[in-house]
Amino acid sequence: MISSRIRELAENIRPLFDDQAAQSLAGFWASLPKAAGSLGRLEYAAKHVALVRETTLPAFDRLGLYVFCGDHGICTEPVGADGPEATRRELLNFLRGDLPAAALAREYGIDRVVVDCGLSGEPEQGTHVYRVCEGALDFAVTAALSEDQLNAALEVGASLASEAARRHDFVAISQLGSGGSVSASAVLGAVTGRTATEVTFVDDLQDAELVAARRNTIQLALARHQLDTVSPLAALRFLGGAELAAMTGFILAAAWERLPVFADGFCAAVAALLARSVAPDSIDVVLFPGCSTDAAWSSVLETLDVVPLLQLEATEGAGFHAVLAMHLVAGILKCGRLLAAGVVARRADDEKAQETPELA
Repeated sequence: MISSRIRELAENIRPLFDDQAAQSLAGFWASLPKAAGSLGRLEYAAKHVALVRETTLPAFDRLGLYVFCGDHGICTEPVGADGPEATRRELLNFLRGDLPAAALAREYGIDRVVVDCGLSGEPEQGTHVYRVCEGALDFAVTAALSEDQLNAALEVGASLASEAARRHDFVAISQLGSGGSVSASAVLGAVTGRTATEVTFVDDLQDAELVAARRNTIQLALARHQLDTVSPLAALRFLGGAELAAMTGFILAAAWERLPVFADGFCAAVAALLARSVAPDSIDVVLFPGCSTDAAWSSVLETLDVVPLLQLEATEGAGFHAVLAMHLVAGILKCGRLLAAGVVARRADDEKAQETPELA
């Protein structure tokens, strides 16, 4: 049963966009000294952020990257996921700034918030610990999360989004943890009814045998839990993980707070799909910064009927696309502010010139 807080959020989220605001925003950008739409999808994203924030030129100085971490019992050799040891190595690299997303976030002044919502072992210094479990259980054997753990993870994400709305102008969410993409693939299959071949994320695999084994494991799990996954949140409980649930809760609360969220990576895209299933209008708050060539990742975006902002075909994770996208969108908003200031200054100069009498 869904918690009362999450249910209340879901019931009270309303559409974030309206035609009058969109027309006013279009008029502002049309007034700037540039060709209409000349800034392409970056201009579209800047307008999206502005509509969510309910202002023509939203602030863009305080940006945040929230990385949700969790371990997974499904991590076994047949699915090509290395388990907690691999997660810990990637986590340490991120905390040291040795991953591309972390290095760029530091360079661009983007606040990094690493959330341990389901890791196993000793907590790592530099993480924010909100554990609801010590790793999700093996969904090939049993439910990945208990009902209490699912609700706790959803509420962790919601609380973090409410806090983020006070600290940041817009944010990104991403996932870190071996096996996370495997569980997100299974959830995607249960929610959409697509086959394991269509929903299995394989960007991290090079070996054809491992790809086939992962798909087979997901297909067997989908069959095993077919009667359990009667709703999207039930699919999340039986097949997902703590970090996927936390990201889902984050998006729901962000929609309530009108905080723009750049959903980075396959897992974050699945979280956006889950949030939309709970509260359809929550999708208004989400922007999608990029996508690799992975068919499963593309299928989520197609289901959501969205086009990623950047077409880099990069496979780098932990927020890489989002850090680039937020930096670029902030630049477009700054450009809009500078151009608008120039228009105002020229208008003032023209008015002053008209008021000054000509010398004989």
